[in-house]
Amino acid sequence: MADTAPRPRTKRGLTTRALAVFGVTFSFAAILLSGSILFLAPKGRAAQAADWDVLGLARQGWSDLHIVLAALFIGFSLWHAALHFHVFKTLIFGSSMSPRGHRAEALIALAAVAAVTALALLQLPPASWLLGLNEMFKHAFLTP
Repeated sequence: MADTAPRPRTKRGLTTRALAVFGVTFSFAAILLSGSILFLAPKGRAAQAADWDVLGLARQGWSDLHIVLAALFIGFSLWHAALHFHVFKTLIFGSSMSPRGHRAEALIALAAVAAVTALALLQLPPASWLLGLNEMFKHAFLTP
């Protein structure tokens, strides 16, 4: 008679996939925080004149942190993409389960990125509205 008792699970070592996923997630969350603070921050000279800081960091500190976190996010994202390249390839070119792949979704996402990029470069709404809101926050600290 076979033993039907459940076997205790043994903890596996570190996995590169889990590390890549958590690295992308946590670095994105940190970039989101630093970017949000910078979005609301006054311009450089105004921030210095007002001795502006959030959580003990001045504007330049937040800017430096944002750049370093962005580089970390890029590294984790590239690593994640390399680990999951076969999934990406299957989504584009299809598989036996989904022979047509997901080309339409890929094209929609690409078009959205291209459109937002063009709107921002041409200073057109709604990108210009967001940039205007950013300027409003930056100048809000200039008036007493």
